[in-house]
Amino acid sequence: MSDHAVREDASTLSRLDQALFRVERWLNLAAGVLVLFIVLFSVINIVGRGVFNRPFNAYFDLMGQSVPLIAFFGLAYCQRVGGHIRMDLLIGQIKGRLLWIVEALLTFAMIVTIAALTWGAYSHTLRAFTKGDSTEDINMPLWPIKGALFLMFLLLEARLVLQFVAYCRAVWTGEERPIAVPLIETAAEQAEREAA
Repeated sequence: MSDHAVREDASTLSRLDQALFRVERWLNLAAGVLVLFIVLFSVINIVGRGVFNRPFNAYFDLMGQSVPLIAFFGLAYCQRVGGHIRMDLLIGQIKGRLLWIVEALLTFAMIVTIAALTWGAYSHTLRAFTKGDSTEDINMPLWPIKGALFLMFLLLEARLVLQFVAYCRAVWTGEERPIAVPLIETAAEQAEREAA
């Protein structure tokens, strides 16, 4: 469970946040299902290798392609719920508008970084598609996996832009608990939310 809460209301910004969050939850669920399939493939490979002396042929290709998907499918979800590693000890000491200014600046830096990574993922996808890159064992094409990573970066970019707008709105309005961003909770607030 995260130690952050995300406030919602009936505003357009909050509705966009909730719509994006529905997509992020489904992708996070897909990552969990993919983990289950990896475990099943690993069992098949171990049993095949140990009992029948016949390993699963595509095992290494499938593992190599699915592990990045597991990591990237949950990126935007993790950003939305505040589940990423951050310096809450430092950020938590800042209050008021200064906190939202710092958060907006940090989010803007992430937007620029993820935009560069998105462009890189796009160019790698295009290159893999045009050159016909494939895995070594079963010649599985690489461009669908690279394209999925490009789409996950786009989704994360959308999440970051939405949060940047929410932080800028908080700077403008001076509100204490803005919508559509992860808010740091005290231990008592977290316990109360979990009990509910």
